[in-house]
Amino acid sequence: MIKRICVVGIGYVGLPTAMAFAEAGYDVTGSDINSERVSKLNDGRSPIPEIITDERIQKLLDANKIAFTTDTPQAVRHSDAVLITVPTPLTSDKKPDLRAVRGAAEAVAEGIKRDTLVVLESTVYPGVTEEIVQTIIEERTGLRAGSDFGLAYCPERYNPGDKKHTIKNIKRIVGAINEKWLEITAGMYSKISREQVIKVSSIKTAEAAKVIENTQRDLNIGLMNELALIFDRMGIDTREVIKAAATKWNFHIYWPGPGVGGHCLPVDPYYLVYKSRELGYDPKIITAGRDVNDYMAIHVVNLCQRMLKDLVGKKVTVLGASYKGNVGDARESPAGRICEELKKRGAKVFVHDPLVEEREIEDWGVRIEGFDEAIKDSDCIIIHSDHTQFKNLDLDICAENMRTKAIVDSRGLIDQKKASKKGFLLERI
Repeated sequence: MIKRICVVGIGYVGLPTAMAFAEAGYDVTGSDINSERVSKLNDGRSPIPEIITDERIQKLLDANKIAFTTDTPQAVRHSDAVLITVPTPLTSDKKPDLRAVRGAAEAVAEGIKRDTLVVLESTVYPGVTEEIVQTIIEERTGLRAGSDFGLAYCPERYNPGDKKHTIKNIKRIVGAINEKWLEITAGMYSKISREQVIKVSSIKTAEAAKVIENTQRDLNIGLMNELALIFDRMGIDTREVIKAAATKWNFHIYWPGPGVGGHCLPVDPYYLVYKSRELGYDPKIITAGRDVNDYMAIHVVNLCQRMLKDLVGKKVTVLGASYKGNVGDARESPAGRICEELKKRGAKVFVHDPLVEEREIEDWGVRIEGFDEAIKDSDCIIIHSDHTQFKNLDLDICAENMRTKAIVDSRGLIDQKKASKKGFLLERI
């Protein structure tokens, strides 16, 4: 019977997961190699306050239902189940970077005992759970998956900032090494989900389901972005086109934008591409969608240059570093690529984001300022993140402070008629 759970990796996915299990009554230990994060959490301070409040953490700390440590083997040793929720990014050449998964598996192997359940939640290509996690644990311990310890895959489906589709309000998928551990894993996740826990036939099936969830969304957004590139050349408002097309009952709405970011959409498709190429098939549609979405940052800069003619020496202000609205997450954000392209063309780049910590974007090589300083004497504002603050952008204040009244609206937040009446040049995706 599972009573104590160790969550390895307590970031955007791991911390909400650990909190959910602790609030469901389990004794939870969150483990992470980041000692600063661990220390902060043990003091009752949240590293992601816009998602997990200090009060929630402190309440569980006071009840002795949660603790945080950097000693993963020790935490594993005292747990009945171990959930691995570490990052799975890409290398510089767009290949899977599984160092965190390997490191987590090695740490788990140091502390695992018989009858412990090991669940991987990180997004991977089909085969990683058994080929890497299982192999590392078995080789280092002599234990065998299925008979001596449990092995399962339950893909994370966490969407930062989404108050509707929370961990407690979504369906979960689980695949396991055998029927016994499938039932145990499903039973454990049913304690934190009000929705159905769906059991699939194998671990690889569960891994594949996860990787195509985000690949599908990436492709749909890529299609809308390609349409935006086409309609821009025709002088047609893409957003108006989509609204008109959406009057048909079976049309699904996806909006174009500056590209996609975060730990999923710009990353997960490449995991599937990598495995596919390893097996001798070179995907066409998946990579085409990725190319379009990656190109959109350049398109944003092209729109800026269309208005200003020359970007050399011009002050360009990027509003929002986060990849999505009302979340302070700049991982794989298109804003970084936009800033890089602006600098290549000689612009002076300023960034303002009320949610993203400076240290998250300091390596972008831009000036990070408050709103007033960022827009002062600006030649162009690029609205990148659809934060509430930017949805209510005061055009009068912008007009009073900007040197040139030019805006690139990559999210469709600005009323075109209002902007025109106030003398703004406006380009939007």
